[in-house]
Amino acid sequence: MAKAKKLSSGNWRVLQYAGLDSNGKRIYNSFTAPTKEEAERNALDFKYYGLTHKADEGLAICLTFDEAVDQYINSKCNILSPSTVRGYRIAQRNAFDMIKNVPVPQINELLLQQWANNNALHYKSKSIRNQFGLITAVLRQNKHFLDFKSILLKPKEKPEYNIPDEQDMAAIFKVIEGKKIEIPVLLALMLGLRQSEIAALCWADYRENDIHIHAAHVPGENHKLVRKERAKSFAGNRVIPDIPQYLKDKLDAAERNDKYISPYRYPSSVLRAFKRELEREGLPPYKMHELRHANASVMLLKGIPDKYAMERLGQSTTYMLKNVYQHTFKSEQTKIAKQVNDSFSEILKKK
Repeated sequence: MAKAKKLSSGNWRVLQYAGLDSNGKRIYNSFTAPTKEEAERNALDFKYYGLTHKADEGLAICLTFDEAVDQYINSKCNILSPSTVRGYRIAQRNAFDMIKNVPVPQINELLLQQWANNNALHYKSKSIRNQFGLITAVLRQNKHFLDFKSILLKPKEKPEYNIPDEQDMAAIFKVIEGKKIEIPVLLALMLGLRQSEIAALCWADYRENDIHIHAAHVPGENHKLVRKERAKSFAGNRVIPDIPQYLKDKLDAAERNDKYISPYRYPSSVLRAFKRELEREGLPPYKMHELRHANASVMLLKGIPDKYAMERLGQSTTYMLKNVYQHTFKSEQTKIAKQVNDSFSEILKKK
């Protein structure tokens, strides 16, 4: 325990080591009081019980982790996206039972490791990493710096996507033709739009041969849809020119009973409708988001440069395009395998 030192003002101060910041700089909590004993007691109270002394308020109640989460979310509620706030609230309700009532200063690496170990039984790797991201952000906001890199999290899992090949895409076009679900599915498959973008797309955004994407409908904290008048990123605000004639004909022939192009407001509604149509025809239960992956894969197959593919999909880096969205079709893998095999057969003839 650090000892109090007398200041020129006559007060006494204790500097208590609190860890390292993101740049590796040492961080200290400062406790100042009129007497040496009081300053040291205040430092001990904070270290072991999370209690803070203020000259004008007396002894303040320590902030528990759950209270600190509230404080963190409320301090950024007008900056964070509604879907992010919703995700934080879900995690706060369900994922932090082990630490929610623990005073922030008492949270240490061992407790966080026990939390990560317990949640590994109940959540996927991506969910745990999102939860841990919230934990670290909350603790840093409260100047509680720990060795977060020492916490071992559940290993990353490669996401599994069921991507329709060209044959199934042709079947999907046939299945949805003339149905209520048709235009939302075409927007996802032929243009690669996100589900949230499709839900927010207005007829005013359809201009002759172009589609202007600039908004999204996302579920907010109270589970009601919130319209975001800006895209997910700068790259998400985009214009897709010269849309396919097939899609243009469908849009031009559609009834405009509402300002929105899609008749579905909620992601769950459009997904259920799409799966019903697929099930009737014996097709795999593709998700709407997997149609966006299919669009990226078609661009890969046709050799579309990454820059243009990114612009169409509304992505700012190649990481998501190459590592998440672009897939190879099994039919093309078979063709390539045959080409390679034939090449070796020709080589073997020359031996």
